[in-house]
Amino acid sequence: MFLWTGIQGASRRIARLNVDHLLTTVRVREVVLGIGIVEYAWTVAPLSPVVLGVAAGFAVGTGSPASAGSIGVAVAGLVGVTTVLGIAVSFATTFATLRSPRLRRYRNYAYVAAFLLGLLVWTTVVQGPVSNERVVDWLRSVPFAWFVDLGLLAAPNAEVGFGRGLAALGLTIIGVPVLTVIATGFADRALTTDSVSTTAVHRSRPLVGNGLAEYAFAGWVPRPALTVARKRWTQERRLPRGLLYQGFVLLVGPVVYLPILATGAVPAISVVALASLCAVGAVLAFGVDCLGAEYASLPMTLTTVPGRRFVQGTVLAATTVSTPITFIAVVGIGVWSPLSRIELVLTALAGVALSVAGVLFVVALGLRVSYYDFQPISIPFTDMTVHTDRNVSFRLVAVLVLVGLLVLPATVTYGMAFVGGTRAPAVTAGAGSLLVTVLLAAGVSLLAYRRSVRAYEQYALP
Repeated sequence: MFLWTGIQGASRRIARLNVDHLLTTVRVREVVLGIGIVEYAWTVAPLSPVVLGVAAGFAVGTGSPASAGSIGVAVAGLVGVTTVLGIAVSFATTFATLRSPRLRRYRNYAYVAAFLLGLLVWTTVVQGPVSNERVVDWLRSVPFAWFVDLGLLAAPNAEVGFGRGLAALGLTIIGVPVLTVIATGFADRALTTDSVSTTAVHRSRPLVGNGLAEYAFAGWVPRPALTVARKRWTQERRLPRGLLYQGFVLLVGPVVYLPILATGAVPAISVVALASLCAVGAVLAFGVDCLGAEYASLPMTLTTVPGRRFVQGTVLAATTVSTPITFIAVVGIGVWSPLSRIELVLTALAGVALSVAGVLFVVALGLRVSYYDFQPISIPFTDMTVHTDRNVSFRLVAVLVLVGLLVLPATVTYGMAFVGGTRAPAVTAGAGSLLVTVLLAAGVSLLAYRRSVRAYEQYALP
């Protein structure tokens, strides 16, 4: 908490600095010290009454007046270390974003990702099935936790590490000056470096040539399809517009986590639901807005790329990203579940099959959108504008419905076992339901592929 406060506070003050005037009157080191003093004061001032009250009460309750002093020193040292470290991180981030337009663009996304990760850790560790004792044992080795030992050194009969307490004191005495020097180095670069233009990341790059995609797919993937896939990967890497649709995945996220939180274990139904969510995520990222992603060059795309190659490239772009993620997620969570190995493999394959079916389904729907229906929208957290159509929300819902229907056999089989009090059905029943899901997804994929190719070839520009 103190580190996050230090980073946020320092970032706000760095953004307000008028460098052109400031550096003509003071040195960079004095800028860092000034920010550090202000941030330390803003943190300590409201905290002091609470700390003094707790320290005094602890000293009276334990009969050890020295405890008040050790608690005060521990809190003061912790705030000092985290404040200077936060300033160093803020200046390092500022310098990195000045030199990298891509990092500058993804910085705001990183805040959102950090919040979601923290929420996931909280629900899994604090409120979930993970043992708190294991987490506490691991956290004891983190340097920030040493200040707890420092604060309790003078308390009688306290189970603290004397070495860790002294290490916290040493970290304060030595760490603050060292971190100040590091922060000054980053500040010197951040305050005197010119920002690289955002257009630098958009320099023209050939979509045909050497690269990992060429090494992995050239020879057995047609060149037009591979070019379409590489274009979609490049678009998502430069501006991850597909991540904007991932909020729909969060809406159904409790389908996975609520059974885990309810039972304190990983039931089989949660693993099946996780594979479905991975498929939905891939579809939302690469399939929902297939024409919107091509809007700027749609006339060229329609006249140079055959329909089946365009559809194949879109599916290739989605499955190459979703397949490893699905397998890692399903196997990583599934090893803690009662699923057998064959069920784990079939669950991962079902996730991949669902992603292919979903992508082809929404591509077939998206290719029926009129050219006149596209409109520019601003991307949150960025200064970029993209084109999308008014029916995109319908396709988002359609993806959830389709995947839910296709995975219904496995959901019913594993859901009945979960409701019945068992963590998984018989292996034959579970594997059979997963196989039915894969076959249903394959049938929908074949039908949607034909429809999407036909819709692409019949698409008309004004």
